[in-house]
Amino acid sequence: MEMKIEEDRQKGAWGEFSVLGPGAPVIAPVGKEAVLPCHLSPETNAEGMDVTWYRVRPPALVHHYASYRDHLKDQSPEYRGRTEFLKQKITTGQVALSIHPILPSDDGEYRCNFGSSTFENEAQFNLLVTASGTVPQIHIEPGGTGEMKLTCTSRGWYPEPEVQWRDLQGQRLTLASETKTAAENGLLHVQTSVTVDTRSRDVSCAIRNPVLSEEKKAHVSVSDTVFPRLWPWIVGFAVPLCLLAIVTAFGVIFVQTRRKLATLTGQLARRKALGKEGLDNLRRYAEDIILDEKTAHPHLEITENRKYVRATVEKRDVPDNPQRFDTHMAVLGENSFSAGDHYWEVDVAWKDRWEIGLCVDSVTRKGDISVCPKNGFWVLSLENNEYKALSTPTSILSVPELPLAVGIFLQYEKGLISFYNLTSCSFLYTFKTTFNKPLKPYFYPGRVTSGNMGGLHVPKCP
Repeated sequence: MEMKIEEDRQKGAWGEFSVLGPGAPVIAPVGKEAVLPCHLSPETNAEGMDVTWYRVRPPALVHHYASYRDHLKDQSPEYRGRTEFLKQKITTGQVALSIHPILPSDDGEYRCNFGSSTFENEAQFNLLVTASGTVPQIHIEPGGTGEMKLTCTSRGWYPEPEVQWRDLQGQRLTLASETKTAAENGLLHVQTSVTVDTRSRDVSCAIRNPVLSEEKKAHVSVSDTVFPRLWPWIVGFAVPLCLLAIVTAFGVIFVQTRRKLATLTGQLARRKALGKEGLDNLRRYAEDIILDEKTAHPHLEITENRKYVRATVEKRDVPDNPQRFDTHMAVLGENSFSAGDHYWEVDVAWKDRWEIGLCVDSVTRKGDISVCPKNGFWVLSLENNEYKALSTPTSILSVPELPLAVGIFLQYEKGLISFYNLTSCSFLYTFKTTFNKPLKPYFYPGRVTSGNMGGLHVPKCP
């Protein structure tokens, strides 16, 4: 009799099982992985049960497991290719759901449900998505008499950050204006302004992530930037100099000014050429890039929808073939281009190592590879906090605002491959050459390190 009671309890006939989720909200950075654990108490084998994850608001089916396998036919579209059911300990009732890469839209309340013919129960918990944006930049403009307008900008925050201006004593300043706008990827861009007296000393702009309690700050010494205070010194130096060599001085200033204006005009023209209108124009040539799994190095993992690649510590058991990279941890796109104009975008957020661009379809894929135009690669890279065009010689790029996504534009007949920083809508670099062979998109997500856990995502352009 006692044995029969125990069997009934284990089968859930009395409904005595509890479903337990994480004891605290799960915090997940944008672009990384979130693991949502869930388990039965007391322990029991859940292999034959239905296990389902839902998002509460807005309602969505995140993942469904039943009859010893995944059932993803009815999975909500926004989660397709981004979930993995972790069931190594399912015989003890312990399971978890991995979601990667995490998007701002994943933030919210979730439920984990266990069910069988005699039992159903669920746990409820929160997933807090977060992102700490770029280091703020402060721009100074003349205001009214004796005043300066300071504008602080930063990109890539989630959720809505807290913004504070402070003076030298740490006292808060009154905001003149503040806007927080959402980018297409859901991250927030912040722009805030204050008006200060020109006699002010150090002023700081601090932006704080409310989830991580992480703060990023920039400061400026207003008194050191006020032009009128420098004017007497400039005049005192300029007058005797002009008396000594006025013709030479004006000649040098004229030539230098023309050069600087030409450089500045070129830079501004490139920025203006993109902008919102320019980006919309590029997207007219958008391609739906699909990763070619049979070219992927064994230490690279490709999601089911073939839009996301990340490095793995463990080597995958995959067949060797002539197309697959065996030493260099790269993967190519399935798309091939032999003519025309083509554009796509790559999400590179929260990674400290990557290479993206194009290569000829016939590049060497076995052994060590030198990525350069001579070997059929036209690639942009990030390594050791340096953005580089892997040209010959290598070109170090000045990138004031770190890109969360990069746009790539191929103009085959013109022999041009251009890269754009989609965070600031600005030009990065252009390779110019002559193409006579088919080209394929190229991706190198970098090896797994503490700062490089995420992967590269190739979204479908809006």
